[in-house]
Amino acid sequence: MTRFYNGQSLLGLMLSLTLSSFLLLVIIQFYSYAQQQNRRQLLQLQLQTELQRALQTMAKDLRRAGFRALSIKVTQENFSLFELDEDGISLAIYPMSNESAVKNNCVLFFYDLDGNGCLGSTAKQCAKDEQNATSEVGRELFGYRQNGLLLESRTYGNKANTKCKKAECQGYLQQNACQDLGWTKMLDEDNYEITDLQLNWLDNSKQYKGLMLYLAGRLKQSPDIQYESSVVIPLLNQPISSE
Repeated sequence: MTRFYNGQSLLGLMLSLTLSSFLLLVIIQFYSYAQQQNRRQLLQLQLQTELQRALQTMAKDLRRAGFRALSIKVTQENFSLFELDEDGISLAIYPMSNESAVKNNCVLFFYDLDGNGCLGSTAKQCAKDEQNATSEVGRELFGYRQNGLLLESRTYGNKANTKCKKAECQGYLQQNACQDLGWTKMLDEDNYEITDLQLNWLDNSKQYKGLMLYLAGRLKQSPDIQYESSVVIPLLNQPISSE
């Protein structure tokens, strides 16, 4: 008895191969898309982490603005030489230049970092004859600014004039200081770009109760990956203005 076996036709084989290839292509594309999304999420998280770190660093510093420790060892303080007015203002916000007056992207302030009762090194008389008498005063003068696509902090070190008189001492908190030397980058400029930094008084009337700090940036190699955040900063060491 003769038996006949039905085999797969050439057309059927080609259809099977075509469907298999199509399914494999779909799987590869899905895997590639998933990998791209994972990488994008990792880059987004990296950007978010760096900008949040910078934001919290600035906020922590700004909350201390104007702190003046009391010390029984000090017979003459020097804070009044650096304060911007008779009320004792120790923080100011400015635009980087007159051309960018639409927003404040530079902040200058001081506080008693080591709690010795003066700005700078400890001395019984931190000021004498309306002139500063401490050394290392620059380490307690602080600031942050947006400089192009860079976020920078002020680091005077030993460059500040330790023998300044009132007008010069106050100059460290005035707008020209936003353009002076003595600034350093806070973020890696090869990886991150700062697109916006803004500081605004909470009540828009310079009551010195608090600041709104806003920061936005992007990845330099992937500009479409962006992040922005803001924080409210209470200013507990500032006087209440009568304005």
